[in-house]
Amino acid sequence: MEPKYSADITLTQNDIKRFAKMLQGDQKKGYIFTAIALIWILYAAYSNLRHGKTILGIFMIVVVIGCLVITLYTTNRQLRKNFEMIKAAGGDRFTVLFYDDHFETKSEKNHGTYEYAKLLNVIETDTDFYLEVGKGQCVILQKEKCDTELSAFIRGLKK
Repeated sequence: MEPKYSADITLTQNDIKRFAKMLQGDQKKGYIFTAIALIWILYAAYSNLRHGKTILGIFMIVVVIGCLVITLYTTNRQLRKNFEMIKAAGGDRFTVLFYDDHFETKSEKNHGTYEYAKLLNVIETDTDFYLEVGKGQCVILQKEKCDTELSAFIRGLKK
């Protein structure tokens, strides 16, 4: 059987980063809470420095800076590790073939077949389509690699 549409996909670390952010959902409340807590600690540090408690004030500033550095470092490190795992498994370069009732992903190391009826969700963002084939497991399609007909077909899968 001949596929209706096909797309050659090459994922980058930024694609995986966007996917991770999409999976996390709206984290604004958590970021606001964290920012308020860090500002409060900085204010307390300033207050301690003004009242002669230099060591405590400096310690609080170091704690705030340490929290920020550790969070940024561990997040970026985890993203790099995830991308390297995907790359090692051959999941960074693949072709997606769309048929009437299913689609297939093919790479040098893997082959997958997924029925449209069993898709959990189809998510569209500004830059990508995510075809959710399992809990937290998506086939990422960059919109730039999809022609207008394929994009319309994918949007039709949402229904």
